Amino acid sequence: MPLPRAIGPADKQAGRTEPRPALNFAAIARDLSAKPSRPVSSVTFQAAPLAHMPYNDELALKNQTLARFWRGHRLPAIPMEIIASPRPRKYRTTSRRRAFLRGPYLFLSFGDKLSKNQKKGFLESPLELPQHTAIYTFLQRKLSEPSYKLLASHLNHLIIRGNYREMAVIFNVKKMDGPLVRKLKMVAEHLQKLKEPVTAAFAYLDPTGSDYYFEKRRPDDKMQFKKLFGPAQLEIRFGQSRFQFHPTSFSQVNESLVETMLQQALTLLAPDGNEQLADLYCGYGLFSHYLAAEYKKIIGIDAEGPSIRAAKDNAKLNRTGAKCRFMARNITPKAIADLLPPSSEPLTVILDPPRQGPQRGVIAALGERQPQKVLHIFCGVDQIPESLKEWEANNYRVEKVVPLDMFPGTPNLEVLILLKRKTSGG
Repeated sequence: MPLPRAIGPADKQAGRTEPRPALNFAAIARDLSAKPSRPVSSVTFQAAPLAHMPYNDELALKNQTLARFWRGHRLPAIPMEIIASPRPRKYRTTSRRRAFLRGPYLFLSFGDKLSKNQKKGFLESPLELPQHTAIYTFLQRKLSEPSYKLLASHLNHLIIRGNYREMAVIFNVKKMDGPLVRKLKMVAEHLQKLKEPVTAAFAYLDPTGSDYYFEKRRPDDKMQFKKLFGPAQLEIRFGQSRFQFHPTSFSQVNESLVETMLQQALTLLAPDGNEQLADLYCGYGLFSHYLAAEYKKIIGIDAEGPSIRAAKDNAKLNRTGAKCRFMARNITPKAIADLLPPSSEPLTVILDPPRQGPQRGVIAALGERQPQKVLHIFCGVDQIPESLKEWEANNYRVEKVVPLDMFPGTPNLEVLILLKRKTSGG
């Protein structure tokens, strides 16, 4: 049975006894989903609210949810069936826990507050790799020992990143002085003896204890980010392309679906070899290097920091330096005007912003540049309606919508939308 929705204040003021249909993707999924048939920890359920379902049922729910979302917002075109994840569970290559010291024990929490319902020091997730579970379990127990109280009391987060073969542990700490670093190095020695493939460990200084751990503030100061052991870069491969990136750089959490996403991008864009590509929010160059052979020239733009430096280094790894040029710049309307001047060569754009979407005015600035094709990639469904209104206002139409289940177990999708500039005839 669908879960009932509460009648909100706006419904009561309008005299409605039935709530209006939700237009938020997660809310629609909640309305359509069924309660777990077996008891599920409320904390775990909050972190992975769809993971109790058989995966085929989850996919059916998400397709139904997306169709209702699309109709409710009156969006153009019809999305394809959602492309399934090869790994619907145990797929996440990035995970994190907030640290709380309660008496002598360290608790590792999914959220930024320790739930009263969490009785164990660590709760595993059905979405994370078994190796992550083993590493967190070890660290929770080790850091609860009296000799590590100094470290446990100054720990903000524990983060694990890497790929399906190798993992790195990041200690997000409130301070980084000599005594604390010595404790970190002692724990690092233990990590190297685990059977799980922990190939590196790092300490990241965040005295603010921010909720979003490290990605909002780039660690350019060497004192802010310290290697404890192992390689300084993480590595991943897709097809013939090889990528190295800084441990704090953004990278997709579902490695099993990334190459499918790259292939879908290639199919949608259908380059003819004579176009130039602007890869906006290029990160460490995932799309740029993977698609380099198909384009005459590629310009990758992202903010200054470890990611853009990795993109330049990855040009050497993939021998794409002759085609790819990467520039450090915040993606703003002015940056679009400065860095993408009019050219006689046809232009294609990949726009892959963070979850909050591009800065206001960026879509309009791209419209003035008049690329023939735009592939706008959304890592959150709820941002789609507003962005498509902007594209429509700037003379672009939706050609195709390809949703991918990049985040199984959660009410979210990665969505690739191909847009083309309207001709004078419409």
